[in-house]
Amino acid sequence: MNITIPARSIPVKETVQVLVVGGGPAGIGAAVSASRMGFDTMLLEKRGFLGGNVTASYVETCNYFMKGTGFGPQGIAGEIEADYDRAYPSDDVRPGAPHRFHSECLKVYLDDLLKREKVKLKLHSFVNEALVSDGLIKGVVIQTKKGPQAIQADIVIDCTGDGDVAFAAGVPFEQGRERDGLCQPGTVSLRLAGADTAFLMKDGDGLRELSRRFNEEYRAGKTGLPCYRQDLPFGRLTQAGVVSYVNYACSYRLDPTDPDDLTRGEQECRHFILDIWRYMKDNYPGMEKTEIASMSPEIGFRDSRRIKGEYRLTVEDTEGRKHFEDCIAEYPRFYDMLTPDPMMLKAGDGELSGGGYRGHIYEPIVDQRYIEVPYRCLLPVNVDNLLVAGRCISADHVAESGVRAISLCTMTGQAAGTAAGLSLRGGCSPKKISTGELRAILKAGGFRLSETGA
Repeated sequence: MNITIPARSIPVKETVQVLVVGGGPAGIGAAVSASRMGFDTMLLEKRGFLGGNVTASYVETCNYFMKGTGFGPQGIAGEIEADYDRAYPSDDVRPGAPHRFHSECLKVYLDDLLKREKVKLKLHSFVNEALVSDGLIKGVVIQTKKGPQAIQADIVIDCTGDGDVAFAAGVPFEQGRERDGLCQPGTVSLRLAGADTAFLMKDGDGLRELSRRFNEEYRAGKTGLPCYRQDLPFGRLTQAGVVSYVNYACSYRLDPTDPDDLTRGEQECRHFILDIWRYMKDNYPGMEKTEIASMSPEIGFRDSRRIKGEYRLTVEDTEGRKHFEDCIAEYPRFYDMLTPDPMMLKAGDGELSGGGYRGHIYEPIVDQRYIEVPYRCLLPVNVDNLLVAGRCISADHVAESGVRAISLCTMTGQAAGTAAGLSLRGGCSPKKISTGELRAILKAGGFRLSETGA
């Protein structure tokens, strides 16, 4: 059954030159770079805070896989990490830990960053409608307590993670695995208080030992827990006994864009959190007196829609070290895909050869190998003044498991924001800008871009 909505008049709240939708890592990179190009820029975020999965899902250790490899965040992502550390020195007592954000401090830091960069910000602004005419987005509609409101812009950048604006504008997309459409599971993370920090740290990193022990117990079938998750990653540990996150509770076979599936996933994960908390209290010394400090505000996803772009990045490209003339990001070769099928959790060996159908994929960085992301992956078909950045750029499912890395999302956002500025400066579509000029600006802004892609 369908319902016809009567024609309505929606007030235009504001008009800007560049409109970025989504305030996660990609949106931050896009908004800051567009503003630095000298254009009036606004950022819309559906939540009451910025940071995306880092703050909403406690993914604080977002660049862990680069520690000790010679690689690091580039461009605005690197600026943010260094500047954040100066403003909020780490309280993590775990030895040899990679860089970790404190997600609550990061919320404040990002608020201040956008003010300094002169980016207009609207929180609590959920976008689910695009106004399209003759292949151009004339504006987007945000849902507010005062009813729908329109924001008009010359260039729109979709950094929603789910490709919401592109979807609303009619851009075709893929979702999940090619054969069955299954996405990776959704996760609600846990924050604990009351851990015995002195005990856990007396012989080194006690949380790392708990992770190793849990993996052995799960694979031996000893835990008896209903959640299909064999890993137990921990975040920061503080002198106050706070474990900043436990990344455990997973819900499978969810469509990240379906409210019924999201409801099931949120509720299922909350029960899994109670299970793992009780298990740790009963079985792991140092965790006996812990209590749940919080559950992450929102279930987090690793993939959903991937837009159809002018070019589709494939795993054959990334493994074949393919060079692109329009390369806008070089990033360490790395893949991380939780199995979309819980029945395959213990199958496979984590290698790429499974293709996401034989268990998980986890391929760490090897020497100085890197992948290239072409600019065309940020350009959706059918719409001329829209760019897309973050995990929903044009890529196949396996390639996306590397593209989704948080600092790379910031980089593709920075590339999109810079391209928007070049488009406005040249009076042309983002598809017509000089990629050579784009690459030069990105390189000057801290990107590693070799001449082989020139």
